[in-house]
Amino acid sequence: MRKLKPYNEDSFEFYEAVVNSKKNSAQDPNYKERLQAHEALISDKFDDYDEGFDDDDLVSLVNHGFINQDKTDLIKLYSYKSKKMQKLKIAVTTTERNRLLSTCQNCTISEVNSFDHFVNKDEFPEFSVHPKNLFPSCTKCNSYKGQDWRDQGQLTYLNLYLDDLPEEQYLFVDINIAHDDAVSTKFYLDNPHDIDDLLFTRIENHYKNLHLCKRFQENADTVITSLENTIRTYSDKLPIEDIIDLVLENAERDIQYYGYNYWKSILELAMVESDDFLEMILND
Repeated sequence: MRKLKPYNEDSFEFYEAVVNSKKNSAQDPNYKERLQAHEALISDKFDDYDEGFDDDDLVSLVNHGFINQDKTDLIKLYSYKSKKMQKLKIAVTTTERNRLLSTCQNCTISEVNSFDHFVNKDEFPEFSVHPKNLFPSCTKCNSYKGQDWRDQGQLTYLNLYLDDLPEEQYLFVDINIAHDDAVSTKFYLDNPHDIDDLLFTRIENHYKNLHLCKRFQENADTVITSLENTIRTYSDKLPIEDIIDLVLENAERDIQYYGYNYWKSILELAMVESDDFLEMILND
């Protein structure tokens, strides 16, 4: 997981551009006019969101209470495949090295193929196309997240536009080698480095609600197989200590780019630190 840069231009101008891109239809000849009738109110609500965003206090937002046709009209503005949304995705997923980060940072497993409405659009239809409320995500994370985003005055998910993730390790994995050389993993969270309690609770809720440890476990075989093949390929050419150093160096590079608790690197580091794992490969 890594923090992404949020949209840095005028939020309400983005909304206006989305509205202007819509067209009335024969079935709904007054759609744009209904939207334009709310412009002053939406502008005020966007100011509220931007203020909450700048103060890292989105949890205090109060919705306007749009219902019926007005609510439907606002939600209808969002379309992931639209040109405006695709341009936004490119803007917020382009890294400082001018590369597109196409992996969902809510999970670091799946491809970005949707936007997560951090403040959910059913409760806050006025923010259906607020660019700072749209976080590039995979549909699996979106489906797990659903409508929940706060509980008793606290956020229940990380906001990776705002939250500074710890540089200390909080994701761990146990490696188990069975008698038939099958490798199993168990990912878990722990806080041995005294990460701030409020932030760690938010991390725990994020991982729990998105079923991340289970999903890491389900995807672990690709990492295990790749590392096994790497070690076997070089075992006749280099001392095992040199191979381990190469794996450690590569994992540290990935951690710097993908985040300090990137699950693939955490798994690779645990495997090369496991005597049982190394013995299984070298004695094969």
